[in-house]
Amino acid sequence: MQHLVEVRNVSFTYRQRLTPSLVNINLQIAAGEFVLITGSTGCGKSTLLQLFNGLIPHENSGCLQGAVFIDGQNTREHDIAVLSRSVGMVFQSPDDQIFSATVFEEVAFVLENMGLPAPVVAGRVQESLAAVGLAGKAGAEVGQLSGGQKQRLALAAVLAANPKVLVLDEPISQLDPQGAAGVLGILTRLNDRHGITVIIVEHRLHEVLPLCSRVVIMDGGAIVWQGPCAGLLEHTGVLAAHHLRIPQPVAVCRELGVNPGSFAAGAAVKAIQALYPDIPRKKQTAEAAFPVPGQPAVELENVTFAYQPQAERVLHEIRLTIPCGQFVALMGNNGAGKSTLLQQMCGLLQPETGWVKILGKPVKQGRRQVGMVLQNPDLMLFNQTVAAEIGFGNGGRPIDTAMLAQLDLGGLVRDFPLALSRGQRLRVAIAAVLARQPAVVLLDEPTTGQDIGHIDDIVRLLQQYVRCGGTVVFCTHDTEVAAGIADRLIVLDCGRIAADDHPRKVFADEDLIVRLGLKIPAVAAISARLYGGTALTVQEVVRYVQQANMAD
Repeated sequence: MQHLVEVRNVSFTYRQRLTPSLVNINLQIAAGEFVLITGSTGCGKSTLLQLFNGLIPHENSGCLQGAVFIDGQNTREHDIAVLSRSVGMVFQSPDDQIFSATVFEEVAFVLENMGLPAPVVAGRVQESLAAVGLAGKAGAEVGQLSGGQKQRLALAAVLAANPKVLVLDEPISQLDPQGAAGVLGILTRLNDRHGITVIIVEHRLHEVLPLCSRVVIMDGGAIVWQGPCAGLLEHTGVLAAHHLRIPQPVAVCRELGVNPGSFAAGAAVKAIQALYPDIPRKKQTAEAAFPVPGQPAVELENVTFAYQPQAERVLHEIRLTIPCGQFVALMGNNGAGKSTLLQQMCGLLQPETGWVKILGKPVKQGRRQVGMVLQNPDLMLFNQTVAAEIGFGNGGRPIDTAMLAQLDLGGLVRDFPLALSRGQRLRVAIAAVLARQPAVVLLDEPTTGQDIGHIDDIVRLLQQYVRCGGTVVFCTHDTEVAAGIADRLIVLDCGRIAADDHPRKVFADEDLIVRLGLKIPAVAAISARLYGGTALTVQEVVRYVQQANMAD
């Protein structure tokens, strides 16, 4: 049997690296499979994907051993242009592959180069944009799209060419819950109805595992486990051992000693009820209020903003006060205005009306007290080594080696930052900002490209920073992370504040969640069905069920 994708004894070391990024990889993927490749940050997943369309060895140089075959073609013997007819790739950062001025031009580019007639090109562009939820955006300027919208655009441009194999590097990492479900639904339909082989790298396992047929786990550049998705229900220890996120329904059942039978919250509820049939309803108690506000760290009054004169406003009359020592999660659908709001807080953008203050001073005077980690860390990295990057703005203070160790950067201080994985580059950017010791830290999607182990490391570091009086505001689409760590959850909808409360109150409001297109954490759904609660962590559910069982 000829496999559509075959990797034989492949090892690869980048020219600028001393250690190999891939070690003796052997992998066969048949036509029509839906394969998830996962592993801790920096384990070689993105490098492996670059073998499939010839970026390695034709574009990214280094020492390549072994052979890769795509539909029987040896990638060493065929250039990228030929291989790209069979393999379409969506990169981890959409900015790495988008180069046109408008949305229409970006999707049309490949079709025009195929020599298709203009009416056919126009029709295929509209079909591709509709498939990824960008219908009506054909005339939009690429520079005005949010990070999530750019990710959808990159997918649309690849889909337009009708590839046999679709290779995607964390395609939902910057998408809101509705957008992620939409993209995964597209991939499922392409796989089921059209037989397109899908190979996806992703850390958000809880969203992808129910859809794929096979899982490949990598660590240290090698494949350490592979098998059917259902096999992970019996081998959750493999996920934990390699710092991967165990889906919350499975994690709850694992702690309670039951087998859920699937990754769904509903299956977990049935399995738990079978073993614990008499779980009492939770008594409703008042949720603790926000910490008593001290000095305002960030204030916005009647802030409105549009990127161009006469253009549609992105922010509408934002009124907001965030006190010192608060850990705030900022959520909302792609294009809701989250990144724009953060850039108002740090002074990168100026409001059309209204004002912004930092520690009681106008933002122009107070912005040195603000540190911001951008959604794309590459825009922040310009030094030759990780050590130089982190030390650049810290006023000559020695680099905090404990912080480096906590962010798993200790062994990378001499490395060139842009040669690291995206997750590692993001952690370097976070370390560089924290080294300045600002009073306010703003982070735009800080969990993108991170495995759960590194997410926990980042969270612990930020929590320590808040305990010392700092203020954190972070954008995220990860409801599980937001629920577990934030003191306060602010949700934007079309540039307006639609919710501002404790995460438990926000996630308990089902009508609000549906209206805003959010997705409650699986543990909140499980606790609601089991005992009428709104749990925010796995431990909350486990503790309630165990205590109820002991009371009986």
